[in-house]
Amino acid sequence: MAALPPSAAGSGVPAIPDSDMLTSPSSTTLPGPPAFFAWRAALLFCAPMMVNGIGLLYFPAMLQDLGMSDVEIGLIVSIPFLVRMIGMPVGAFLADRVSDRAIILVWSSAVSLATAVVMLFAQSFWPIALFYGLQGLFYAPFVPISEAILVSGVRRWGFDYGFLRMWGSVAFVVSTLTGGWLLELYGGAMVLPAMAFFFGVTTLVAIAAPRLGRPAPSTRPLEEAPVTHRSPFWQADFVLVIIGAAIVQGSHGLLFAFATNFWTAHGISGVQISFLWTAGVVAEIVLFFLSGRYLARYSNLSLVLFGCVVAVLRWSLFPLLDGFWSYLLLQASHAFTFAIIHVGIQRFLMERIGEDRGASAQGFYQFFISIFTVLATWASGFIYHAYGVKGFYIMALVAAVGVASVVAAMFVQPQRARSGG
Repeated sequence: MAALPPSAAGSGVPAIPDSDMLTSPSSTTLPGPPAFFAWRAALLFCAPMMVNGIGLLYFPAMLQDLGMSDVEIGLIVSIPFLVRMIGMPVGAFLADRVSDRAIILVWSSAVSLATAVVMLFAQSFWPIALFYGLQGLFYAPFVPISEAILVSGVRRWGFDYGFLRMWGSVAFVVSTLTGGWLLELYGGAMVLPAMAFFFGVTTLVAIAAPRLGRPAPSTRPLEEAPVTHRSPFWQADFVLVIIGAAIVQGSHGLLFAFATNFWTAHGISGVQISFLWTAGVVAEIVLFFLSGRYLARYSNLSLVLFGCVVAVLRWSLFPLLDGFWSYLLLQASHAFTFAIIHVGIQRFLMERIGEDRGASAQGFYQFFISIFTVLATWASGFIYHAYGVKGFYIMALVAAVGVASVVAAMFVQPQRARSGG
């Protein structure tokens, strides 16, 4: 491991290796990080991941308890991903231009909390669809902006991205296990109160977020930037990598929409289901924890491509398995179908996009994830209704398209001889 920079030394938070750090010639003149920056940044992932641990996994169970059909469940669950295509880029764009990115975080969490409270009184399709959509719109930029704040800490002071990011996954595990226990006790009725509570926590965390001021100008040395007059967001290899990774993330739509209902129908208890979801996140935590030390030697595109290939295998195997232990082992592959891709993409964005457009870059990536996730989730209701668990074969084909996109990027990128530069 590289030596800690003076600002990180003594903080208890490891620094990333020098090969992963993108610094400017004037980086030594930067002031130190805000007090407790690392832990305040980590909390920015913990709070929203606790919301997701309830909403993402158990919201379909609540809809099923309300008597909604598979198609209605698929439509409602897809709505947040649809509106995020507006909320993410707009919120990220504003975050790069206001006096401090944390301002957008406070508004995002506060409005989301308000919609969660209103939804406590919604019982039918249209009210739930309306307020769930509003919640998705305003909540959309929270995680991308949090990513931008954390990446600024990586750029400026050398904090270990994976080590800090993993705490969001830890919070997701806690939330998931708590949700499984509450599901056993109260059924789907627990979902909305739990979401409202965690949105309240998210609002408090946003208020306490580290303030970094306006994003600094680009910290990438000019000689590292490709010689082009085009926006870096629209260079061919950049777009192909982003689209490939986003397609694979979208292929998780069927899993998140119907896995809980499928496992329940096949005799797996609520507590066991919480362990199934937890297995993937625990594997994800391990990968994040080890990423700074062991993944630095691999190129960004190699990491992304490997995760995409594992996704094809994961969805191909899902219909062939049966029983709790088989699915537990398969869920552990989430470390690769999500976490290793995420690490590769974050490194890729740090290399290609300056800090002053960091939130916009996160929004750009999340925009494409939203496109493909909403399509996959919307279609999942029809796919699951028609094919049941065999619908995962279709998701394997979707992930294969992501593999092809990343491979294409490796052929057209300027540093293709090194498969990632």
